[in-house]
Amino acid sequence: MAAVKYADLQNNRLTNYSFSYDRMLDMKGNTAVYLLYTHTRVSSILCRAEDKDLKMYDVDENALKSEKERALAIAILKFPDALDSLVQELLPSRLCDYAYYLCVTFNEFYSSCKVIGSDEEKTRLVLCQGTALSLRKAMYILGIEPLNKL
Repeated sequence: MAAVKYADLQNNRLTNYSFSYDRMLDMKGNTAVYLLYTHTRVSSILCRAEDKDLKMYDVDENALKSEKERALAIAILKFPDALDSLVQELLPSRLCDYAYYLCVTFNEFYSSCKVIGSDEEKTRLVLCQGTALSLRKAMYILGIEPLNKL
């Protein structure tokens, strides 16, 4: 159901609509399956973390040493802009575009930066938590129930 809902919302309402189950269920690309997979991945990382109390941890700007870390932090910070665009233009596709952008950025970060057991574990866990929260909120707004396990 999430795949169909997302595919419908992802299309710009001002353009032609193309219905394709194959495209909706694709693990790659701008699909609900990809968003759900990414949310599951980040949730798994957060569950495996030994220190789950990240509320009191401050990340200073010098802590983000990797380009992928900085890119992810910027992607997380763009969430309010995506919401503003959604409201101003009345285009749910703007929020879908943001959610996909966040997922791509997170997966690039995850493929190049070790999280659990690294020297930068706390900082990277904070980035994972920010990703999970932003993605979860975007999915709820779009009417999609996030999954913690596939």
